[in-house]
Amino acid sequence: MLIGDKAAANTFPYIQSQQPNSEVEHEASTCRISEDQLFYLQSRGIEFEEAVSMMVSGFCRDVFNQLPMEFAAEADKLLSLKLEGSVG
Repeated sequence: MLIGDKAAANTFPYIQSQQPNSEVEHEASTCRISEDQLFYLQSRGIEFEEAVSMMVSGFCRDVFNQLPMEFAAEADKLLSLKLEGSVG
């Protein structure tokens, strides 16, 4: 998920196969939170960070619902961490 107008996904997966009959495929998607979506939430009194958090949590919900409860709770806590400005 890309957040902000300067965010980009610039990685290209690379895999080398020794099996001449095998077929290797890669499928990935990248999502960008639009300014319109953020504006919609902020115009309803939701702070920027909370709006982004809501969008990311919604994006991850389907995956978290498949996890055992203790792992889903831990993953949810990790999403809520504020890493900006932290050291280490």
